[in-house]
Amino acid sequence: MEQYGVLIGKVVNIDKDNVNNDEKPHYNLTIEGENRKKYKLPINVQSKDKHMSKVLYYSDANYQAHAITILPTMSSGFHKINHQQNVNADIAVDYIRSGLFNPNEMVPLPPNAPGDKNDLYEFIDEHMHNALNNDDAVIYAYGTFFPNGGNGVHNVHMNQGNFLFARDENGAYHDGCFLLHFKNENKWIAYFLAFQSQSWCTDENGEPTEGSLDKDGYPAGACKFNQVKVKLQNGEPTPVS
Repeated sequence: MEQYGVLIGKVVNIDKDNVNNDEKPHYNLTIEGENRKKYKLPINVQSKDKHMSKVLYYSDANYQAHAITILPTMSSGFHKINHQQNVNADIAVDYIRSGLFNPNEMVPLPPNAPGDKNDLYEFIDEHMHNALNNDDAVIYAYGTFFPNGGNGVHNVHMNQGNFLFARDENGAYHDGCFLLHFKNENKWIAYFLAFQSQSWCTDENGEPTEGSLDKDGYPAGACKFNQVKVKLQNGEPTPVS
């Protein structure tokens, strides 16, 4: 399994794939990390599942979580996370177990569509362009590190509950997401992405639990994103002592 972790740095380039010419479009970022080192950050904006191609999206423009008290103390670059081995375990992300947001509020969106406020490119653009080449803005991107084809982080989305696709990526406490921090305002914006084919009932290995899928391999009943019950974090984040 590829190494899970968080990439910290500055957004220095934005390049969006043409959805008409690319079967696997991404919202591509270039991140400047330690010693001006450049990293690739491709963000999935469409599922490979032709029946459910829209990606589940949730964003919080006033994000609060314990991790945001730890992340600013970390240096630029890629930091490994391994929850089981207690390596940066306090900042590991798990969409189901961490209680960071309510998945019932996720919305299936296409990468691009006519009109306003109705596609992923537009919603990500809203704050990302403010972060572009902005020394006041820091991005924290969770995912798995890939050394081939240029250093970078991908799988910036939920990485558990897979059955029909990418089952080898399943695991607990290694979900992807990305956060923007505008330091002067101390404003945090969080983005969470998932696929409609993923079950929200998983075991300690991130595998779909027995009975959580229908006969076609899709999540069923209370294991769907819009029906699952997740225990949310309460209150303000506890500062690091």
